[in-house]
Amino acid sequence: MKKWMALSANVLAVSTCFAGNMQSDFMHEGFFLGLGASYNSINLTQNSWGEGLSNIQTSTGANSNGIAQGTGAPFHTEPANTFAPEITAGYFKHIPCTENLYGVKFSWQYLGVTATNSNLYIPQLGETTSAITGVTSALFGYVNADSVQVSINHEMTLLALLGHSFGNKFIYLGVGPALFNLQSKNYYSIGYAEFEGVNIDVTGLVSYSSPSVWMWGGAAQLGMTYFITPTWFIDASYTYALTGSRTTNHQQAFANTSAVGAVTYTTSGTLITKDTLRVNNQSVALTINKVFDF
Repeated sequence: MKKWMALSANVLAVSTCFAGNMQSDFMHEGFFLGLGASYNSINLTQNSWGEGLSNIQTSTGANSNGIAQGTGAPFHTEPANTFAPEITAGYFKHIPCTENLYGVKFSWQYLGVTATNSNLYIPQLGETTSAITGVTSALFGYVNADSVQVSINHEMTLLALLGHSFGNKFIYLGVGPALFNLQSKNYYSIGYAEFEGVNIDVTGLVSYSSPSVWMWGGAAQLGMTYFITPTWFIDASYTYALTGSRTTNHQQAFANTSAVGAVTYTTSGTLITKDTLRVNNQSVALTINKVFDF
């Protein structure tokens, strides 16, 4: 009797496993590649800090060394919306005898969005020291930039997937790291200072590009696939990705000559800036994918 009960249990388990797998016969499992497009809504937050190191000489004989620094108001962009091409690759497999599945999914998209902060104003506070007498005085000034532009270029995600299948389709949830590529550009900055009772142009026009940086973050994705043949499927997904903060540093030498009334001012030194950036992106993507059985 016990033997018959054990045999019946084994037959029932095999039948249940077989029946479960029958529902997913239309969808193959394995590695896949896909191509499609996404629609993105991107937000950027930027904080800018600046410092100027300068030597100021005048036609009347004054010679002073100065240092001043300050932080500008935080800059928050309105959402930048854009379409982007997307490439996907990954792997998925059913858990034996269940409708549940697991896998991994890599996505790359080129966003090509530029966020602009016009008329950036950074107040400056510091001191000057006379190279002749050694006397120290307070130094007040500011930096004004016509435009600071941040380009948000590449976005990549690598997500671990868990899902559940229903015949020739399945839904899934993915979480994992995200990586963004950004570059900050500063156009037509001028540093001014109050020196000996007059407002002088210390730096002249300065434009520069900071190095391209990669920023790590995290992403979560909700998606659904629909198999149109056993090896081809359409994938629709929504993704929210957010980076941590990343600071880009830049140093720019300057030399300038300006005149106020009958006095000529000759200035030289270094302009130092730090831009702290943070990005989040919400995207909806649609791709067509091919499964390769191995």
